[in-house]
Amino acid sequence: MLKQLYLKYIKKLLIFTIFLLIIEIVCMRIIPQIISPNFVYLLLFFLLFTAFSHFIIVRTDVKRLTFKPDVNKSKEDQMKALMAIERKFISVYMLITVVKLLLFLTVILVYSLINKTDMLRFSMNFLTLYLLYSLFEIIIIKRPILKEKNINNTK
Repeated sequence: MLKQLYLKYIKKLLIFTIFLLIIEIVCMRIIPQIISPNFVYLLLFFLLFTAFSHFIIVRTDVKRLTFKPDVNKSKEDQMKALMAIERKFISVYMLITVVKLLLFLTVILVYSLINKTDMLRFSMNFLTLYLLYSLFEIIIIKRPILKEKNINNTK
């Protein structure tokens, strides 16, 4: 199940990245002054880091998605077990988010110190990609929960 979920996510991530690359190519033709010359490397960086962080998140989430109640345990014990899995998922997700944010801020800072002439374009491109990839990640992670709520509401 882990492999299926992850491969499905990687396909969507690659399609999203190719879409962003196409937008970048169009912008380079129309308004090249807003695109950093390192934009392609930024896309690669976000693609790799998002894929890696999602692998860790999915690995934790599989335990939550495949949770089966144990008929030999009381409902209270089953809820405690499920809540422990939920807490671990939330902790891992928050830890990944904080590490990503700190790493990304470090990348922007180091690049800004090394290449002051391209600092503003690079930072704006970086922040735009950060927002787009974060939005993509949130939508992909929330979609199964939203589908489950819609199924339960239609019953």
